[in-house]
Amino acid sequence: MNLAEQLTVTGAETLPSRLMPDIQHRLADVSPLMVLDIGFGVQETVAYFGNRRCKLHFCGLPDALLSPPVIPVPTQKTGKLVDESVRQENLLNAWRERFRNVLNFPEATRFDLCLFWDAFNYMDDLALKAFFEVLHPFIHKQTLGHGLIQLKEDRQVSNREYGIQAQDELVMRTGYHGTLGSHPRPQARVASLLKGFAVSHGVLRRDGLLEVSLKTE
Repeated sequence: MNLAEQLTVTGAETLPSRLMPDIQHRLADVSPLMVLDIGFGVQETVAYFGNRRCKLHFCGLPDALLSPPVIPVPTQKTGKLVDESVRQENLLNAWRERFRNVLNFPEATRFDLCLFWDAFNYMDDLALKAFFEVLHPFIHKQTLGHGLIQLKEDRQVSNREYGIQAQDELVMRTGYHGTLGSHPRPQARVASLLKGFAVSHGVLRRDGLLEVSLKTE
């Protein structure tokens, strides 16, 4: 049984979405609709978009986040540490390369909708910055996005997989992608790292996650 099948047979919880209906309404006339789902191809998402001309791309990003790049600490001949900025730039480049391997779409690809789900929360600042830099060539001026931002430490909102069941309903299951570190941050901090996107609306959910809709800048 592959991962998508595991996620389908596992019991799902239905969650209301206040922002997805507006996103879907604004994209109603786009055909074919180009969708990037950062998660895995769960049955509900495939069925939901199966009613219209649409191209779905699933990249299973959590798999790329299980083991962060290991960058040797650069040293001078004297053994003293070189400026930390050098190490940070090397790590940023390593993340960029990893995400290029994940987002290896044809050059002409442009997505109309990006479903980020809770992926923001599994990337530190450098990884998040690198991911959106690599994604940037694949969006256009009318691209919309949806995501869930973790504002404070809470293990109960981690290790989840999401999908769309209806225009105003999401589905959520326990994830199978292993243990990922969480990086809760204020909305403004996350927004500053999303190259090409700006937060359009935000709604605080009962579980403490901030549901956001995104638009291109």
